[in-house]
Amino acid sequence: MERNYQLIARHIYNNKLKDALDVLKGLVIHSRKGDYISQYESLDDTYENLLKYTVEGIDDPQREKIYQHTRVSVLELADLALQYAYMNDSDQYIYRLKKKIEFESKQIKDEAINSIENLAFDEELSDVLESSLETETNKKEEYQNHQEVLVKIFNLILLTDKFKDADLKLINTIWEANNFPWYEQSIIISALTLSSFRCFDVRKIELLIDYTLNENDQIKQRALVGLFLNLYIYNKRISFFPDLIEKIKTLADYNDIEKNIELIAIQLLKSKETEKITKKLEEEILPEMVKYQPILKDKLDLDNILSSDYMDDKNPDWERVFEDAPDLLDKLQEISKLQMEGADVFMSAFSRLKHFEFFNEITNWFRPFHTDNFVINEVLDKEEENFNTSLFLDGLSKSFFMCNSDKYSFCLNIQYMPELQKSMMLEMFNAELEGLREIQEEDEILNKSTRIKSIYSQYIQDLYRFYKLHPLRGEFKDIFNLKLDFYYCDFFTTLVKDDDILRNIGEFFFEKDYYEQALEIYLLLNSKGNNNLEIFEKIGYSYQKLKNYKEALSFYRKAELFEANRAWNLKKLALCNRHLKNYEESLKYYLEAEKIEPDNLYIQTYIGHSYLDLKQYDEALKYYFKVEFTADENRKVLRPIAWCSFVLGKFEKAKEYFERLMENEANKYDFMNLGHVEWCLGDRKAALKNYKTSINREDNNLKSFMGSFEEDKKYLIQFGIKESEITFMIDYLKYLL
Repeated sequence: MERNYQLIARHIYNNKLKDALDVLKGLVIHSRKGDYISQYESLDDTYENLLKYTVEGIDDPQREKIYQHTRVSVLELADLALQYAYMNDSDQYIYRLKKKIEFESKQIKDEAINSIENLAFDEELSDVLESSLETETNKKEEYQNHQEVLVKIFNLILLTDKFKDADLKLINTIWEANNFPWYEQSIIISALTLSSFRCFDVRKIELLIDYTLNENDQIKQRALVGLFLNLYIYNKRISFFPDLIEKIKTLADYNDIEKNIELIAIQLLKSKETEKITKKLEEEILPEMVKYQPILKDKLDLDNILSSDYMDDKNPDWERVFEDAPDLLDKLQEISKLQMEGADVFMSAFSRLKHFEFFNEITNWFRPFHTDNFVINEVLDKEEENFNTSLFLDGLSKSFFMCNSDKYSFCLNIQYMPELQKSMMLEMFNAELEGLREIQEEDEILNKSTRIKSIYSQYIQDLYRFYKLHPLRGEFKDIFNLKLDFYYCDFFTTLVKDDDILRNIGEFFFEKDYYEQALEIYLLLNSKGNNNLEIFEKIGYSYQKLKNYKEALSFYRKAELFEANRAWNLKKLALCNRHLKNYEESLKYYLEAEKIEPDNLYIQTYIGHSYLDLKQYDEALKYYFKVEFTADENRKVLRPIAWCSFVLGKFEKAKEYFERLMENEANKYDFMNLGHVEWCLGDRKAALKNYKTSINREDNNLKSFMGSFEEDKKYLIQFGIKESEITFMIDYLKYLL
C-alpha cells in the first residue's frame, strides 16, 4: 500500500495524472470506503472529460485550474484512502486505536463524516476547567483526570487525517484555556507535528506557522522544529498551495528566522551523530576512563606517528567550524566538549531508563520538564531528607545538557538508587547546578542564546528518543532516517538568504565526513559565485572521498591557480592522478611537492610508489630506503623494499626484508612472496612451506592464492624457473592441502 501511495505521488509530481488515477483506483478499493470510491469515480470522469474537450479543440479558460485542482484532489484522496486501508488491514496498535476513535466518533456525531468529531471531548474539557476553580479535594485524582483528557486530545489530534472546523475549535479551546499551561500546550504542538507527518494537511501546517509566533519560547521553538520538518518532508506537495506558500513567506519577518533555521538544521544533523557518539562512549571513552593509566608513550601513540592515512589528510589551514576532535589526554574533557556542542551524549545511559510506567503514555515522551510536575514531585517528596527538592527541580529544569525525556528518567530512577550513591550523586549534581547558575547570571546575553539553542537540542533529542526507543517506534516512519537535504527545499531558499548559514551547514557535513551532502552545498555556493580557494579545495576533497577522482582533479586544478596551500594541493593532484592510473602525471606532482617539503615522509613514500607504478624499481628503492632510514620504526616500508628487491633479482636482500616482516607485520601476500624468493634461491621446500602458510591464513584460500600467484608467475619464469616446474609445484601444493 505504501509503495502504491508513493507511486501516486511520483506520478502527480511528474504530470502523469492518468497513471496516478490508475494506481489510486486500487488503493481506494483497498480502503473499502464507499465515499472514497465515489470521489475517485468523480475525479476520473472529470479528467477524462477535460482530455476529451482538449482534444476536440474546445477552448476552456478554466482548464489549467481544473487540472491543478484534480492533481491536488488525487493526492488528498490518496492520503485518506491509505489511512483507511491501513485501518482495515493493519494490526498495529496505532491503527487499532484509530479505529476505536473512529467508531466512537460515529456514535457521537449525527452525520457520517470522515474526520473525528471532538465536541464530546470539549464538554469533558469544560468540566475539567470548571473543576480547577474549586477547592482541591483530591489533587492526585484531579491530575489523573486532567491527564486522561490530555491523552484523549493528543490521540485525537494525532489520528485525525484532515482537520475540519471542529478540530480547529478544539485546538483553539486549548490555547484559550487557563488550565492548559505552556508545557501541555507544548505537548499539543508535538501531537500536531506527528499528525502532520502521518497524514498531510494544509491546516496542520498553517497551525504550526501560527504557533511559531507564540510568545513562549518553548512553544514557538517546538512549533518551528515541527514546521521545519514538515516543510522538508512535503516540499513538493506544498507547491500546490499558493496561499500556504504566501503564509510561509511571512516568516521572513520573523525575528532571527535565519538563525533559528540554522540552529534547527544543525541540531537535526547532530542527531545523525548520536549512534556514533553512543558507540564511541561505550567502546572507547568510558572503558578508557575506567582503565586510564598515565603512560605517556601510550597516550601519545608514538608507535604510529607516520600513519597510512596521510593520503586522506584534510587541509590543516581550513577553519574547523564545528570543532569536536577529542583531546586524547583527557577523556572527560571530550565528553564535556560534546555536551557543550549539543551532542547527544546521554542516549546510551538513558536508553535503559525508559521502562518506567510514566513512559507508557506517548504524551510523556514529549512533555517538557517543569518544576510543578505532579508525578516527579510525588517521587521526590520521599527524598526530602537527602536534598532540597525545589532547588533540585529548579536547577534540573534549567540544565542545558540533558533532554526533557532524560530528566524524567533521571528523577524517576532516584528512588531506586542506593542511599550512599544517591547522596553523593545529588551533592555533586547540586554543586554543578550552582556553578551553572553563576555562569548564567554573569552573562545574560549568552544565557538567552544558550537557552534558545538548548530548547531546540532538547526537543530534537526528545523526538530522537521517541523514534528510536518507544515500544511503538516501528509504527512510525523514522524522521531521523531522512537524508535531510533541506537546503534544496523551497522554504529554505525562500527564508534563508545568508550564504554564511548555508556554508555553516556545509561545514558541519564536511567536519562529520558526510561528503555527499557537503559537496552538494559547496557546489550550490560555487554556483552562486563563491569561487574562493577553500571552496575549490573542499569540493575537490569531497569528490576525492567519494572516489570521483576525475571531478576532484578538476577542482584541485582550479585551487592550484591560487598558489596558496601549494604543497597540500600538489599532493592531492598527485593522489588523484595515481587513482586514475596517470602514473607519470602523478609522479610529476609528487616531485614538485618534494621541492617545497623535501623532508616530508609522505611525499617520499609516494614518490617511491609512483616509481613502483611505473616499474622503475631502482628509483623506487632509493626513496623507500630514505623512508626506512628516516622512520625506522615504520615496518610497513619493508614490504615495498622487499618486493622491489625481488623483481630486480636481489634475492638475498629481498629475503632479509621479508623475514623482518615475518616478525609481526606479515600478511598472506608476504608469505607467498617469500616463497617466490626462496624458490629463486633454489630452496623449493622453503618455497612450498611459505606457499602453504599463505593459503592457510584465515583471510586466504586456494582460489584467492592462485589469482595472486598467476600475476607473479612471469617473474618466476623471468628468473629461470620453468613453467612445467610451476605446474608441478601448484599440483603438489593441492595434494598437501
